[in-house]
Order: sequence, then C-alpha cells, then structure tokens
Amino acid sequence: MSNSEQIALELDRVSKSYGPLVALRDASIRLKRHSVLGLVGENGAGKSTIISIVNGTRAPSAGTLKVNGTVAQFSSPAEAARLGIATVFQEQGLVPNLKVYENILLGREKQFSRLGVLNSDGMAAFATLVFDELGLQIDPRCRTGDLSFGQRQLVEIAKAFSLGHLYPVEPIVLLDEPTSALSDQETEILFASIRRWKEKASILFVSHHLSDVFEVCDDVVALKDGSVSGQWRIEDTDADRIHEAIVGRPKLAGYYKEAEQRLVPGAPVLVAEGITVAGELDDISFTLHEGEILGVAGVLGSGKTSLAAVLSGTKVPSSGSIRLHGEPLSFGNQAQAVARGIGTVPAERNSSGAIGVHSVEWNMALPSLHKLRHDKAPVLSAARSASMAQGWIERLGIRTPDRHVQIRNLSGGNAQKVVFAKWMERGVRVFVLDDPGRGLDVGAKEEIYALLRELAAQGVAILLVSDNLPELIGLSNRILTFRSGRITSEIATPPAAKPDEATVVRGMV
Repeated sequence: MSNSEQIALELDRVSKSYGPLVALRDASIRLKRHSVLGLVGENGAGKSTIISIVNGTRAPSAGTLKVNGTVAQFSSPAEAARLGIATVFQEQGLVPNLKVYENILLGREKQFSRLGVLNSDGMAAFATLVFDELGLQIDPRCRTGDLSFGQRQLVEIAKAFSLGHLYPVEPIVLLDEPTSALSDQETEILFASIRRWKEKASILFVSHHLSDVFEVCDDVVALKDGSVSGQWRIEDTDADRIHEAIVGRPKLAGYYKEAEQRLVPGAPVLVAEGITVAGELDDISFTLHEGEILGVAGVLGSGKTSLAAVLSGTKVPSSGSIRLHGEPLSFGNQAQAVARGIGTVPAERNSSGAIGVHSVEWNMALPSLHKLRHDKAPVLSAARSASMAQGWIERLGIRTPDRHVQIRNLSGGNAQKVVFAKWMERGVRVFVLDDPGRGLDVGAKEEIYALLRELAAQGVAILLVSDNLPELIGLSNRILTFRSGRITSEIATPPAAKPDEATVVRGMV
C-alpha cells in the first residue's frame, strides 16, 4: 500500500487570503487513516479556515487538498459530503422543531423516499442504528428542541458519523470543540465512541482543551497566526510544549494566578438560604463574600446551572431567600438583579451574553445607557459612548479593528472581554459566571483569569460555575460541590494547598 493510500486527508502548502488579510499560510497537515488528529491554536490562528476549506465552504487561495490520495476541489459542502467529509460545528445547526431522525437525515431523505413518500420508520431505524454504534441513549423520534444542549451536540456528531452508512466512503469527521457543552459522562461516551469509530473513520479533532487532545488524539498540530507552528505524535510531546507553540511563549507557572488569590475574603455580600427549585435545587444555602471567588462544581443536571439562573434573576425558586448587601433580592427579576449590582456571564455567550449583530460599543453601552446620556437631553451622548468603549478596548486589550465592529466577528476571547466590559462599566459588585472559559483558547483563558483576579482584588464577589476542574480549583477560594440538586461538600482551596481533582469529584458523583 502506497504512502498516499495511508493518508485520509492532506493539506499541502495550503493558503487562504481575503484581500490583504492572510488567514492561512502554507499549511501542510496530514490526517492518517483510522486515526485522530488534534488541531489546536488560539482563536484566529487558522483552525476555522482549515475546517472551511476541508468541508467545501471556502476554496483555498493556493495549495492542494487531497482526500484518500486524490486531489479534491469542492464547490460546496455537499460535494465534500459525498466524499465522506462531515463537520460538527461548535455552534449547532440542528432544526429544533424537527424530530431527531429528521435532523440526522436532513438533506439526504431521498434514500428513504419511495414515490415521493418518506419512510419515517426506516429513517428512525437508521438513526437508532447510528446511535447504537455510538453508544448514545437518545430517542430518535423525540423533538430535537426538547433535548439538552449536550444531547443535541451528540446528535450533531451522530449525523456526521452517519455518512459512512449513506455513501460508499469511509467518513472523515471534523469535530469542532465537540466537548464544549458535554457533561463528563457524555464526554466519556464520546471518547469511547471515537476510539471505536477509528476502525471505520478518520477524525480531525479541534479543541481548546489540551487534556481532551491528550486523551483521544494520536497526533497533534499546533497553529499560530495562520501557520503550522508544530506537529507531533501525541506520545512525543506534552502540554507545555504545545502551549508554547500556540501562544509563542512558555506556559507560566501561575496560569491561574494563584499567587494573586485573596487570602482573607471580605464581608458577606450575598447570602442565600433554603433555595429550592422543584426537581433542580433542594434547600441550598451559602454565603458569598467580598473579593471571593466561590467555585461551584457538579455534573450535568446537578443543579449548578440552575443556581446561576436563580441568582441572575432568570429562574424563580419555589422557596428560599437571597439577601444582597443585607437587603432582600426579588426572584425572577433580572432587571432588579442588574440594578442591584449583579452581572451575569452565561455559558451561551453568543446567544445570551451578547447581541452578535450589534457593535462592540453598543454591547458595552446597553446596561449603562443611563450613564451615557446627554446632561440636558434624554438621548445617548455619542461622545460619551465612544469614549467609554474605547477606554475598555484599551484597558482590557480587546483586539478589534474598531468599536463599530459587530461582536459576532470577534474571536471568542475578545467577545468574552466585551461581555465583562459591559458589566464593569455598569459597576456590578457581584459576578455570576457560568463556564466563562468555554470555547476560549489557552491564551484568551489566561487573560480572563487575570481579569478575574483583578476584579476580586477590587472587592468584587464572584460565583464561578465551571465544568473545567483545573480552572475551578486554580481560581477558587473554596468550592461547593453539587449532586442531585444539593450541596454535598465545601472544599477549601488555598493558594498553597490546592486539592486534587479526585477530591472534588468525590463530592460530585
């Protein structure tokens, strides 16, 4: 067998330019058949450009793309799909009102059609076959919109793997941040499935989580500024080496800024007593202090996300109370929560944390319009708004061409900084953070961690909900573990004696 036949996917000196902007420069990458290739890099490094070229969304400006040794030129994703190439994007593309099996076969229903009539039973049976092979426990006949985000992500993955049954090809699956919204259990199922499917498919695995790359990948390629900065067999490298290739400098020992952790939190800021939400939270009581980062750990469905929703005013408990700075806080009133100084950074940044079609400036200004009005007229002062936005861009190092750019065009890390900036401009004293590092590269995370330490040093109280245990342990003053809607343990996390992950996990499972 020739060397070319051993390679499922090859990019040979591929470049992509948009006018004077070079998004990808002379990138050469090889995905071996029946293997998993990790692709890592900061936002803007070129990962998305590579995915778009491979799946037929964009044409390269130069270079060659080969699929199973044959030069390929795609004019559409449909052409790429016929050669077995499927993409699972971080931002989901399922239709919520369709049944699961309809989404699995969307655009490919003809194989289950006779005389213009769809064989829905056959379609459902096909989806069941794919789910069984992936080890997924999902009802193919249920409405897709009724599934959790993590379950929908697994449906996306199953849809990609289904190409191996629909066409006489061996699938090449592009996974873009596939674990970003999965629980630990769902991630384990996915990884076990990937290991099985390597016998029948080849996988490009894009991730910001180096731990995931080391867990499931055979090889890894690092990108920086549109170029390949390193590539290794996974057993021949380590996380520090990859980190340096991604950001251009060695990983700092204090990645989570433990040395800046406030040793003695201040006075109580928020006191929750007996918070209960039927089926989600059961008698939750805790105190959040000035300058404290209080971590909340738990598996999917443990109640941690429901707690964040209660504090931010988007969920109403059946009983309990919250006192903020000694005064009662009304439930289910997000406007009052903001007015009282609570800012929320949700896990779904693009859909809930920011308005993508609005500019960086407008997103920053929205919570603080009252501060940005003219002194003598009830209208927004363009000068004040512009000065405010430019100030935060400079202070937080937000990389954007200007303040008028739509926030959806920023990288994940820069968009996240805008979300923080809008609350910092508002002057909030309590932050409720739900997975603030989700979808961010290692460099962007490091900047967000530094920002959290700065806020805590200023006396801001922070509730940090996260699925990333190293992040949670590294940043928190203490951690509350949740299981089945109840607090199961409180774990101290002083900077010089951080607990190991196993200690936290014991309270979660």
